[in-house]
Amino acid sequence: MTHRPSAPVLSLPGLSALAAVVLLAGCATGTGPQAESLAPTALDAWQDQVRVLPAPVDIRLAPHDTGLSAPQAAALEEFVGQWLKAEGREIQVRAPETGPEARGANRVAWDARDRLLSLGVPPSAIRMQAYDGSDQPRAPVVISFSRYVVETPTCGNWRNLSHSSDNRVYDNFGCAIAANMAAQIASPEDLLNPRDMTAADAQQRGVMFEKYRQGKATGSERDEKATGAVSQVVN
Repeated sequence: MTHRPSAPVLSLPGLSALAAVVLLAGCATGTGPQAESLAPTALDAWQDQVRVLPAPVDIRLAPHDTGLSAPQAAALEEFVGQWLKAEGREIQVRAPETGPEARGANRVAWDARDRLLSLGVPPSAIRMQAYDGSDQPRAPVVISFSRYVVETPTCGNWRNLSHSSDNRVYDNFGCAIAANMAAQIASPEDLLNPRDMTAADAQQRGVMFEKYRQGKATGSERDEKATGAVSQVVN
């Protein structure tokens, strides 16, 4: 009758050695607190090169004792169009409280506020402020809002793709992804702060679906006038 060999029995020192190996293996798997902080990857390196820069838009209105002029009212309409496209928040109306034209500037400032309200700007989005204009002969009324632009990295410095003897990623690995994603952001301010959630616009959604079914473009038309800041004084 053939006897099956019995399993080896570990002695106490053998059990201790096995327990030590298991503990070391557990440390090697990285289950401790240090495993939660992973090292940055090549894709993460390009996130620091996407810069969000402030680019405020302002319009300057010359003071008039008679109040807002027709050209100034038209300029404010274009200004509100830029504010809507940029999804701006607060609009500041700053008028000089000192100087020879302070009275006319104050009249223009309040007329400008009324004009902004008539163009659909809510009262909570308008802030009236004063500044010292004694050092300017005709200190203007300055109307502005904060706007942001995104600056993306420049890609294209690729080395020979067939050369990979160093087993490292290429110099521009992830650059195009970071640049394209940053360029597609409608409002660069979203990269700095999250916006408040608003209710869904069912009517606008229906319009977009109907355009899609008809094969029409669903994007907004480009406005060349809204690409730069306005800084000239409007009379």
